[in-house]
Amino acid sequence: MPKLTRKHLFIVLGVIAALALAYFAFFREAPVSVQTGEAARGELMETIDAEGTTRYHDRYVVTAPVSGKMSRVGIHEGANIPQGFQITRVDPSPPKTTDPSQLEEPSVLPAAFPVLAPVSGRVTRVFETGEKILEAGTPIIEISKPSRLELVIDVLSRDATRIKPNMKVIVEDWGADKEPLRARVATVEPRAFTKVSALGVEEQRVNIICELIEPPRELGGNFRVDARIVLWEGKDVLQVPSNALFRSGEDWAVFAVERGRAALRKIRTGHRSRDSVEVLEGLAEGETVILHPPNTVSDGTKVSD
Repeated sequence: MPKLTRKHLFIVLGVIAALALAYFAFFREAPVSVQTGEAARGELMETIDAEGTTRYHDRYVVTAPVSGKMSRVGIHEGANIPQGFQITRVDPSPPKTTDPSQLEEPSVLPAAFPVLAPVSGRVTRVFETGEKILEAGTPIIEISKPSRLELVIDVLSRDATRIKPNMKVIVEDWGADKEPLRARVATVEPRAFTKVSALGVEEQRVNIICELIEPPRELGGNFRVDARIVLWEGKDVLQVPSNALFRSGEDWAVFAVERGRAALRKIRTGHRSRDSVEVLEGLAEGETVILHPPNTVSDGTKVSD
């Protein structure tokens, strides 16, 4: 048997090292790149989000008191007028005739009726402007009280069953760079109506009437806003991003990250916000979870972020 020299030993060790490098290069597990988030405590708010429109709560339609010729209306929409302001006059005199036998004595001709504002407020609609003959009861203008502005928000009927009077409402996207407004639920209307969604699906919806608290001057009637009706809120709630959750059988689950590997965790959830979910069991504060877990990740998969 030939004697093993030092040179031969170095050759053998080199071959072993090369084989080991090749093994790790071709057979070792490559980590899957993932995005991660954290289970953390903080405020959580469960809401029903919907679009709404504004309207004045107190609206007064001023009508012609008698049939006759109305004088020109000189006020415009948006004008503020005091109570008792003369809007126009309606002359109930019969039309003039060229037949002398049809003329009435001046002493018996009825006087024109002044049309006065019943309350102080903002003119929100002008129905008639020019001189014309009107029938009694014809609308002339609408006066609204700007201090009482409300929202009309329509929601799905199944969501309406969860909404109660006096629930807090947050009003967003009502003006560029404006702080959200506060409102409260005043009434849940007792009757649903059918509305066709943007996808062409018929839905049963219910109007929720909300009262704005301290409405700004910039906001008027029939303005579109985004509203969030607050069903529940908590201050110190353990939560994870909602995009970390997925279904595992009949349970909700997440992938936690333990020593660089994905660990399947079934969790019990509570309230939900737009972006987060309350965790009641299955995770501890500070644990890392995988967001949008890809199909290449399973229990025990090596991961890196």
